[in-house]
Amino acid sequence: MKLTHPYCRPAGPWLRGNLHTHSTNSDGTLTPAELVELYASHGYDFLAISDHDTFTPPLAHPTLVGVPAVEVSRGGSHLLSVGTPQVYDTSLTRAEILGQIAADGGLAILAHPNWLAHYQHWEQAQLEVLGPYHGIEIFNSVIDFLEGEAHALDRWDQLLSKGRRVWGYAHDDFHRPGNGPRGWNRVAAAERTPESIVAALQAGSCYASSGVFIERIEVDEESFRIVAPEASELRFVTRYGKVLQFVEGGSGSYTFQGNEGYVRAEAYGRGKQAAWTQPVWVTA
Repeated sequence: MKLTHPYCRPAGPWLRGNLHTHSTNSDGTLTPAELVELYASHGYDFLAISDHDTFTPPLAHPTLVGVPAVEVSRGGSHLLSVGTPQVYDTSLTRAEILGQIAADGGLAILAHPNWLAHYQHWEQAQLEVLGPYHGIEIFNSVIDFLEGEAHALDRWDQLLSKGRRVWGYAHDDFHRPGNGPRGWNRVAAAERTPESIVAALQAGSCYASSGVFIERIEVDEESFRIVAPEASELRFVTRYGKVLQFVEGGSGSYTFQGNEGYVRAEAYGRGKQAAWTQPVWVTA
């Protein structure tokens, strides 16, 4: 049995941040400075202002690391380019834009797959064949206030089950007060710099959350262990969303059998708050 996962290398302390926000430079109601102060006041460590087809330079701040980003919006389904301080030509196809982001060394995330009344902002067939990209938003806070579903775990499990090794990310897609802060990624970055944060996100050295903190993620040759002190239940999930094991409380482990394909963990807290690890790939 062989295990492949992103939680095996030593890294620095966990850093919490949001990669999807909008300012008055596009369709947000807060200025870039107001956005930065809002997230800093909630204890975030990094923030990307990803205005629609507009690059807003990160602002210097004593406690919050600014990460360059833009949301590619016009001409097709939306995607985030993170770590690349430029705007892309939206007359190109999404595949061509993703190729340019990859060539520039950026982090590419497909945004809010279950947005709109038909729950198909991104069609599943697109997600399955398009590339290269690093992952999808499995939680997008603003969709709670719009048509569609804020969570996209169903779309993620379909991709993972068909062999696409993509990560899951959680964001606010902040436009106005009330949209957040709610969603975030907690990253094991080696350094407190934009470059290190983006590299860790690209490698999947992170977990996604809508409000639950995971204290420890441990994988050895036999088991997958999670410690999330504020969680009331843990779930270990495999192909097509099948729950392999429920654990009451915030600490538990799953023993690998060798035939799972992949296993990911979920930690559930108050209300619908949750945290989601990246998958551990299991091959014979």
